[in-house]
Amino acid sequence: MIERSLGQIAKMLNAVLADPNSSGLMIKGVTTDSRTVEKGNLYIPLIGEKFDGRIFIKECQDAGASAFLVDKDFKITSGIKIPHIIVDDTKKALQDLARAYKDQLDIKTIAITGSNGKTTTKNIMASVLASKYKVEKTKGNLNNDIGLPKTILSLNEDTQIGILEMGTDNFGDISLLTNIARPDIAIIMNIGDSHLENLKTKEGIAKAKLEILEGLKEDGIFIYNGDDPTLKKVLPQVKIKQKVISFGQNEDVDFRVKAEGETRQKTSFSKDGNLYSVPLLGSHQVYNGACCLLIGEIFGLSYDEINYGLLNVTSEANRNALIECHGFDILDDAYKSNPQSLHQGLETTKILGGYVRKIAVLGDMLELGDNEKELHYQAGKDIDPNDIEYVLCYGRLSKYICLGALENFPKNRVKHFDNKDDLIDYLKLLIIKSSLVFVKGSRGMHMEEVIESIKYLRV
Repeated sequence: MIERSLGQIAKMLNAVLADPNSSGLMIKGVTTDSRTVEKGNLYIPLIGEKFDGRIFIKECQDAGASAFLVDKDFKITSGIKIPHIIVDDTKKALQDLARAYKDQLDIKTIAITGSNGKTTTKNIMASVLASKYKVEKTKGNLNNDIGLPKTILSLNEDTQIGILEMGTDNFGDISLLTNIARPDIAIIMNIGDSHLENLKTKEGIAKAKLEILEGLKEDGIFIYNGDDPTLKKVLPQVKIKQKVISFGQNEDVDFRVKAEGETRQKTSFSKDGNLYSVPLLGSHQVYNGACCLLIGEIFGLSYDEINYGLLNVTSEANRNALIECHGFDILDDAYKSNPQSLHQGLETTKILGGYVRKIAVLGDMLELGDNEKELHYQAGKDIDPNDIEYVLCYGRLSKYICLGALENFPKNRVKHFDNKDDLIDYLKLLIIKSSLVFVKGSRGMHMEEVIESIKYLRV
């Protein structure tokens, strides 16, 4: 984490230290959350539409914070004794401090974006590179204009490689992030239907993701999924001065791998006669693994080092994880959903054999824009009745999944719910011995509540 004197931090921000006598005070780490303050922290209070972090300055002082930032218009109350730096805008100061700290580190930085798979790829990549290097990565989903600066400021000075995830909702989001991080390698995993509400088209999503190139160092490398149809369509129109490498399974990519099959325990692929596996489910893991294999080779790792890292990655909660319960299993993919990731999840259920009943429990896919109803309908129509026996849906939009599913399913095997508790009660009646329950929905639907309600069930 950042460890600098208050005077150094003021200089990094080109800001005013209210008490020059405190310039030698050492700061250890930064927080924007009054609930996570640790001794020696610099507290950066953020101001939003519904919150004002400045009201917690005294609380942070009592919890051990050594100093804080504050905008020039805020009046310091008599109970606040710790020193402070005066800035124009505390969120911008957080970003500026992260940019300045990153410039002082001797570190290689990899930035990853994409509609699907960026978090899993980040985790696989960290596991691979950790075979040889000291690696740190974005924790959880801290991939926005606040999370990314906090991630950078949490990096230790002896870190050799930092892997940073970059998310987007609107044009300009990734432009900001990449210009803070100044990556050595920029990666786009794919272009899906996420964020169509703001970005309107897949080409618009690609344009937003390609903002990652704005901060890429001149001697950097741009890596992308060469099988992605939208990227293939858009990239010829983009001038890229850095080295470019495409990966995928088609013949026209620079770094080509071959899928070698899936089991309940792993997904395998090969490159130049060498076999690799990741202990994760789904054919899409071939792309995640291929990208990480490419990065491993760029950083000079051996076959054994790369394979060890691939095999020792673990899945994050609610991301395509198979949970073994008492007499049945849950395929937990409740973290997010869009048409592409839902299709991938349903394809994963097909490779999971040995079940007498498979039940798909699906929540709304959010932020899909003007065609959200049509996209839900098509997703339901694509569900295979020869693999899935029952389709249960929850949410305003998921009723269109049900309507689409009814194109191929009998009425008694498709049911929509407006109330999650009612869905859970009905689901419990359907689960029999040797069932597989596939649970998926956008984050805002909180479909993990379904999983928590059934995973201790005994059948």
